[in-house]
Amino acid sequence: MKKKKMSAGKAGCLVFIILFLAAGVGIFRMITARQSLPEKFALVVTLSGELKETADPQPPLPLLPDMRSLSLQDLIFLLEDAGKDERVTQVVLDIDAIRFASAQIRQLQEAIQRTSASGTPVTGFLHAAGDQDLWLASACDTLIAERGNQFLLDGLRAEMLFYAGTLEKIGVSFQAAQWKAWKSGIEPYTRENASPEYLEQIGTMLDGIYDDYTAYVSQQRGISQEAYKNIIDEKTVVSAEQARQLRLVDRVSGFWEYTENLKRELAPDGLEDSGDELLVGAKRYMNAVTWPYKPGTKDGIAVITISGVIVQSAGDMPGGTEPGSDEQSLREALDAALDEESVKAIVLRIDSPGGDALASANMLQMLDSANVQKPIVASMSGVAASGGYMAALAADSIFADPLTVTGSIGVYALKPNIQGLQEKIGLRREVVTRGKNADAYTLFKPLDEDGFAKFMETTGWIYDDFINKVAEHRDMKPEEVDAVAGGRIWSGKAAVTAGLVDRTGGLREAVEAAQRMAGIDSSLAPTLKFYQGRKGMMDYILEGGVLTPGTLFGKKLPESSITARSLDTIDLLMHLERQQGGMYRMMMLPYALRVE
Repeated sequence: MKKKKMSAGKAGCLVFIILFLAAGVGIFRMITARQSLPEKFALVVTLSGELKETADPQPPLPLLPDMRSLSLQDLIFLLEDAGKDERVTQVVLDIDAIRFASAQIRQLQEAIQRTSASGTPVTGFLHAAGDQDLWLASACDTLIAERGNQFLLDGLRAEMLFYAGTLEKIGVSFQAAQWKAWKSGIEPYTRENASPEYLEQIGTMLDGIYDDYTAYVSQQRGISQEAYKNIIDEKTVVSAEQARQLRLVDRVSGFWEYTENLKRELAPDGLEDSGDELLVGAKRYMNAVTWPYKPGTKDGIAVITISGVIVQSAGDMPGGTEPGSDEQSLREALDAALDEESVKAIVLRIDSPGGDALASANMLQMLDSANVQKPIVASMSGVAASGGYMAALAADSIFADPLTVTGSIGVYALKPNIQGLQEKIGLRREVVTRGKNADAYTLFKPLDEDGFAKFMETTGWIYDDFINKVAEHRDMKPEEVDAVAGGRIWSGKAAVTAGLVDRTGGLREAVEAAQRMAGIDSSLAPTLKFYQGRKGMMDYILEGGVLTPGTLFGKKLPESSITARSLDTIDLLMHLERQQGGMYRMMMLPYALRVE
């Protein structure tokens, strides 16, 4: 007993010390973060790798720098702030091998152009540029290519892995219920190549994205679209100097050379040593201004984001991948927004391919209930498909970027059979049953004819329910919905024509619409409240958060990466074992379209 008391006392002291240190670090950061910025400076924003819709809310360890990447929402408001800030002489986008969704690129292009239109010039500096890099950078007023580097402009591709042949080698196969032919989520597990329906709709999507990409770059750079397509097809790899000669960029410079010249331009006479201070990074700028912008009224709009795969609970995500959106998190965000009197409307931001069918339906029910109390506007980001589209149905108005991937109204279900694996590893089982079908839905054998008929029928119930939900919320007839459903995917622009989306527009337009619905004076900037937003150390401790080593010291795999999707195949088998009857019913888009 004495040892236990001593251990508890030591633990209490340790917790107190940690809290004390964290509080000190938090206060120090708050003081240093609000240090005044120079009277005149250049805002430097580094863009590389993938782009998440929202930032990781978990803070860094004490005394360590904030390594959280900027999110799409961060960048949209950052650029808007910079355009209004008279201290910002110019914005420099340091772009190096981005891997953004097409709709994300479009939304950033619009933000860049708004900054430029406000009178703040934007410069894009390109390192080893690809299609995406040049596509985004073409929105800038000036383009600079890094001397000695090269551009790889090889066009678009959409990639999908097929696991059926691999799994067959280890004795694993799947039976699938698919509603309907265009709902291709089952194909990686049941086919060794793509179906005609998959190839048709992916081809249509790529045609639209490719035309948008090549038209935008050629228009911005003052060359013909055919000339730019010819560069992609015939030259493909060009040096920095060749890019200048082809009018893809304005000039060529080393990065060190460019930044040194920029500092000399910014530094007052005789204060050259202060040049480094005059190049302000995005994180420093965000910490020094009212974020996301200075409001003109206390009346607020809540921004609630559904991002990643939709699951019933946080523990349902495959190990090692980025977290998705679960029912409890959405419920907590809605409760907070509804309880806050200053919040007059909700913007539901969606960047999700869908996920678990039941979780998606439950989220729609929550959002419908919330909409009775406060107006909701949905804003679709890179993707809002299947279960992600279902969530948007609760909104009074749905906005989508023209290149948002949406629709995919359909359902699929997978039933694994590991009988071959069982035989390969010599696993034996003895089963005692009561009831004709007690062992019919096991993982260890395929469904018989009657069992498969029930499997298809119950999956069809979910599809019919999805169709009816869309018909009810979109004021359409079920047969009209079915004509544009069946798993078909649509661009945001095409979805407006199909009646699935109300209008094209981004987050800014959605906020403005919510402001009108809430009756907030349109001449005043509303207060934006993000659920969940970035947290500081003190916020996290006071809320009882736990800092996990996996988040702090290890890098999780992005959901869209090939490695993560491959690991998901194995994880799916483990997850199916826990499902009723070993079946997994999904409303989910199985692929991501990227310009690579």
